[in-house]
Amino acid sequence: MARMRNRIATLLTATAMMAGVSLSIGAGTASAAFNVTYTVSHYDGGKSATIYLYLNGDYAGYVNWNADPDSFGTPGDALRAYDGAADGYGIKGATLWPSTNGTERTVSTYGHSYPYYTGWKTGNLTEGTSLDLYGCVGKSAGPEACAGPIDIRA
Repeated sequence: MARMRNRIATLLTATAMMAGVSLSIGAGTASAAFNVTYTVSHYDGGKSATIYLYLNGDYAGYVNWNADPDSFGTPGDALRAYDGAADGYGIKGATLWPSTNGTERTVSTYGHSYPYYTGWKTGNLTEGTSLDLYGCVGKSAGPEACAGPIDIRA
């Protein structure tokens, strides 16, 4: 009888430990999960675009590529990001060369407090050069989810 009680006690202890491990693993995975969606607005004949980013259904910010200078003082061949929510995440924008997936330029609000605009990151490109635009929501040392590629031109 004592032997049977020891086996039952051992079985219950092992079951409780495994349940604890399962709950810990599940909680870590759930807390790291987030859902990023987006909409895109093209302008300037389709060369320029703004990616509006949403985190778990709520507006998070945007990434903007401006191909040509405008009358408001916005530079051409310019990339900018805006963090529009106090959600603990930042916004990153990147342009990549479609042929190699190599990074052409990036901007990021990671590590800055909301609200935060990056400056325009500029550089002269040959007119008509094709690029891919990406917009990301994430953290400097944490998970990141990106929207793209969005076709843009210089």
